[in-house]
Amino acid sequence: MIATKLKLPRTINDITLKDYQKYMKIYEANKENDDTGFLDMKLIEIICNIDLITINKMSVDEFDYITSYLSEIFTNETPLIRRFKITGTDDVTIDFGFIPNLSKISLGEYIDLDNYLGDIQNLHKAMAVLYRPVPKQWSKKDFYNITEYEGTEKHSYIMQEMPLGIALGAMVFFYRLGMKLSIHTMNYSMKTLEEMELSEEQNQLLQKSMDGIKACMPSLEEMLYNLTKLPTYKSTKP
Repeated sequence: MIATKLKLPRTINDITLKDYQKYMKIYEANKENDDTGFLDMKLIEIICNIDLITINKMSVDEFDYITSYLSEIFTNETPLIRRFKITGTDDVTIDFGFIPNLSKISLGEYIDLDNYLGDIQNLHKAMAVLYRPVPKQWSKKDFYNITEYEGTEKHSYIMQEMPLGIALGAMVFFYRLGMKLSIHTMNYSMKTLEEMELSEEQNQLLQKSMDGIKACMPSLEEMLYNLTKLPTYKSTKP
């Protein structure tokens, strides 16, 4: 039984992407020198929105139970969620939809995913590529369309508030289709290049981007494992 009053997340979707990024930034900076339980305390502080003073007053059993519970949440599967809504600080609710057809993704979208996909601190920018607002005329339909891509800046800020499970589910789904999509995109791009008259500088830039995409895919599985696995906590019990 937990004596301390705090709100535990019921599922991974009760945790925001922003809070996960905040914790992982602290984890990466302290993972080599954590012999005092500092990271476990920061995990509880961030995810449960509780101050360190209160955490220090917890019993050992409480502390171990909460940290173990939080770690276990991250072992649950995260399926792809194609539609979800976020209400911003202005009380405006936006209906976001996953890219309906990844085989038709543009080169610009793919290059931005290549830049942001493997970096935890930039996951919100990757999500702003994969998820975009659903126009009102499609809001009540099973089949839907999304707004045109205008870069990541427009919606990346609000994506920090998205449920973490949805973000990780999108990552898993994208990885599973990644190799096929990579081949399709590169073949299409090379065919397009053959039909276009580009300067030497443009050719070099696009070739560099293609090389980046090729290099990204083999390492995506390892990156995905690191993103979806919460660091194992150290029990305070002997």
